[in-house]
Amino acid sequence: MRSDYTGRQLGQYQVIEQIGRGGMAVVYKAYHPALQRYVAIKVLPEELSRDSSFVERFRREAQAAGSLSHPHIVTVYDVGETNGAHFIVMEFVEGPSLTQVLKRQGSLPPRRAASIIGQIASALDYAHGRGFVHRDIKPGNILVAADGTAKLTDFGIVKPSEGTRLTRTGSLLGTPAYMSPEQAKDAGVGPPTDIYSLGIVTYELLSGGVPFSGQTVAVLHAHLHDPPDLSVLPGAFQPVVGKALEKDPQARYRTAGA
Repeated sequence: MRSDYTGRQLGQYQVIEQIGRGGMAVVYKAYHPALQRYVAIKVLPEELSRDSSFVERFRREAQAAGSLSHPHIVTVYDVGETNGAHFIVMEFVEGPSLTQVLKRQGSLPPRRAASIIGQIASALDYAHGRGFVHRDIKPGNILVAADGTAKLTDFGIVKPSEGTRLTRTGSLLGTPAYMSPEQAKDAGVGPPTDIYSLGIVTYELLSGGVPFSGQTVAVLHAHLHDPPDLSVLPGAFQPVVGKALEKDPQARYRTAGA
């Protein structure tokens, strides 16, 4: 089984091109002839398909994301397995990720940043209200359509608030620059975890950089102990981002929408 599915058929979907790659999956643009629409297909790489724990986490992602229906969450259409290839079929969003937007622009005007963050906060409140924590909020997991609509994607490490943590011993689930202090010390996570990460994204949209960068160990230590430099943000945003980035989860906003 080849790891590149470009030009091949996955079930009833015709794979066109690769459009993304992450730690757990490769994402392709594909065409669904029966419904005459483009879709995004996330495929678990061949080496991970042989690991039952990753297959189970992938299955959990499909179940979690498939149960969520919200205008600012990428819709999951289908899940399948063909000749050992495990895949999830999702809505195709015609537009860049926030990571790509930031690479082009450096930072965003406050009004546009606030619009994007508000949309993603709405998505998080919806997911949290149904018992799910995303745990990997970052610009790469936020897509922005041409009309300005922002959508949250990649529920690859989402977990029910009372569910089983699926991981390998000693591995980190999440992206260090956006991790909450409780993730950094491998403590229990909940909605405040996503609120902290959304605060980091807000900081980056407004300033063009994350508050803590460098080697993973140093970044995790900073999340746990160092105050962010809020002076690089517009004045009105400083207390808002500061509250979202409190080290104590109970000191943060009670909801992402707030």
